[in-house]
Amino acid sequence: MGRLENRFAVITGGASGIGRAIAKAYLEEGAKVLIADLKQELANKTAVELEGFGEIHAFGCDVTKSDDVRDLADEALKIFGKVNVLVNNAGLSGRGMIAEISEDTIDALLNVNLKGVIICAKVFAPILKEAKASTMINMSSQAGKRGWPELSVYGATKAGVLGMNRALAVELAPEVRVNAICPGYISDVGMAWRGWELRSESEGGDAGSIGEKFAADNIPLNRLQKAEDIARS
Repeated sequence: MGRLENRFAVITGGASGIGRAIAKAYLEEGAKVLIADLKQELANKTAVELEGFGEIHAFGCDVTKSDDVRDLADEALKIFGKVNVLVNNAGLSGRGMIAEISEDTIDALLNVNLKGVIICAKVFAPILKEAKASTMINMSSQAGKRGWPELSVYGATKAGVLGMNRALAVELAPEVRVNAICPGYISDVGMAWRGWELRSESEGGDAGSIGEKFAADNIPLNRLQKAEDIARS
């Protein structure tokens, strides 16, 4: 019997990257999963690829739109009868020096990374409370805890998630546990690789070698994180 038997999980941004890895890990532990993603076709493809691990469903959803998120909640309740795990994973990467970053990028980062998490929390909070012994997991980032060049806006959105997370942990207790995950440098997700590319352009050398040296110098495991590491956290 898996550790997540009788758990019914909704994972936003579940079609690729960290979200896909979380979906796979949950299925392997016995959870029933509904992945939501802006890209419906990709979500469907991921569900087909993972269906051998357990019960998984796919749904197209824009987390910045309340109506979409309410439709997602209705679909989850129709399929499962209840939801006792919500993973707010949908997110957007974006970088730029503060004097140069476009307002369109600022708006997109704020809308997806912060407003989207807030909307999902708002819609699913009463559903999770009714199910009791529920869990909400909000995906933040190390960029929300410390500063890196070109990540001021992205980091601000992730710091906002941490602020909301702390408040919701008090507000939704005791029926719902609210936790945040703060990934760092992940080898198989694009933002870290872009960082190595930028250093390669400014300092010379190969981006992959720069990433490997960073891991050797700064990470006790001597390697970068992988999406599956986050899924198991």
